[in-house]
Amino acid sequence: MSNISASKIKELRDKTGAGMMDCKSALLENDGDLDSATSWLRKKGIANADKKSSRTASEGLVGLKINEKMSFIIEVNTETDFVSKNEDFQNYVSKILDICSIKELTIEELLLHKYDETYNVAESLKNLIAKIGENIVIRRLVYLSNDEGKFVFGSYIHNKINSKLGKMACITKLKANVSIDEVTSLANKIAMHITASKPLAINEEALNPDLIANEKEIFIAQLKESGKPDNIIEKIVEGKLKKYLSEVTLINQNWIIDPSLKVKNIIKEFNEKNNSNISVSDFKLFILGEGIEVDEKNFSEEVAAQLNNTS
Repeated sequence: MSNISASKIKELRDKTGAGMMDCKSALLENDGDLDSATSWLRKKGIANADKKSSRTASEGLVGLKINEKMSFIIEVNTETDFVSKNEDFQNYVSKILDICSIKELTIEELLLHKYDETYNVAESLKNLIAKIGENIVIRRLVYLSNDEGKFVFGSYIHNKINSKLGKMACITKLKANVSIDEVTSLANKIAMHITASKPLAINEEALNPDLIANEKEIFIAQLKESGKPDNIIEKIVEGKLKKYLSEVTLINQNWIIDPSLKVKNIIKEFNEKNNSNISVSDFKLFILGEGIEVDEKNFSEEVAAQLNNTS
């Protein structure tokens, strides 16, 4: 079949999101049959998606969701910030949030989970990669549970595009012996504080001992060069270590809303005012692209690579 109508090409394009010329080629290869052409494009798209999967994805979105039993954060990466603004990509991440809220899943279990009537999550991801033209990766997923019903969740999204998606996301879990709206409000404020101040742990006891020992060694090594006596160095190191711990432990940090107070003061005041016994049980913070090493190429290398791909 050599004559393919523009309306049929448009129909296939609307159905698959593929380019106009790709749709025309697919219809020509399959005698104008839409279903066969769709299958042909999907096979071609999945092959392209596999090639794209080797490219570094460090942009994208983080998303969170909360219900009575759980709260969770997920990070889905793209290669460019431009794609993170794509409606299809945002809809995909939103659908993933809905799936993750059914029950706690690992990423491996999520990828095998049903996405719609036709595809699972992994297959839908490959289709999206083929349509958008960039590598997309479901990078990490973490839950906080409330099986006992004794906890209250809080959340905060920074640089958000809607109430559930943004560039940084934090969930907090407060142990609560009272059920009042103010507890959720406090949990949300603490989540906002964590996003801004980025503590490593709730308190000193929760910090990795090796991390503290390493910082102490660094301080000692720095001061050894000063020529000061060991007893003086010991006191200075003690002061530096105390300052370090106040900067990286949540309850000892200065409260972001009122730096004259510490987080532990805010919690104490809240408990006194409400005759409660609230404490921070856990928190999770996702910063988009954190820890991803991005390959840097200069402009000439980029151009050369593209020319090689088209030759």
